[in-house]
Amino acid sequence: MKKEILNTDALPYCKGCGHDLIARHTSRALDKLGYAPLDVIIVTDIGCHGIIDKCLNTHTVHGLHGRSSALGAGISIGIEKSGKKVIVFIGDGGATIGLQHILEAARLNLNMTVVVHNNMLYGMTGGQTSGLTPSGFRTTTSAEGNPFAGYDLCSLAHTAGASYVSRIMGIGDISDKLAAAIQSKGFALTEILEICPS
Repeated sequence: MKKEILNTDALPYCKGCGHDLIARHTSRALDKLGYAPLDVIIVTDIGCHGIIDKCLNTHTVHGLHGRSSALGAGISIGIEKSGKKVIVFIGDGGATIGLQHILEAARLNLNMTVVVHNNMLYGMTGGQTSGLTPSGFRTTTSAEGNPFAGYDLCSLAHTAGASYVSRIMGIGDISDKLAAAIQSKGFALTEILEICPS
């Protein structure tokens, strides 16, 4: 009997959180591509997305806020010929904090997939503006709307040298789009736009 990527249907997210969709569809994408749980290393960091670790049958590594891309890069370099797949989960807050780590991994075109959970704010700590919060978006620290434009993470990763970059809406079945990123050779980044219901 094949072991599933997720070990529970009761994921630890708030009702309506896009992180739930991303976790379920990452699992579905890996299943479509034929990955067994122990063929996958999922790296997370601080943020709501990172509480998925205990729900995974994969190898998991959990690091400091903004450092999951750096950890994923080190793992990718260390296991280059192992056949294992490195997937990094990072939020928009962590992507802002660890932006240089993402760009360096893209520049080196390391064989890893970064999935950015972009709900456009720091959800775990109260809803503050992040570097990916779009202009005009209201958060707890920008009640009148963010006065600054957010970074275009996809453009930055592409310019740095990523072999695959996409931005998708976290609505419906996104497993095929995630599978396209996961099966790409070299550095792949998929930014998933979602909403924090809290």
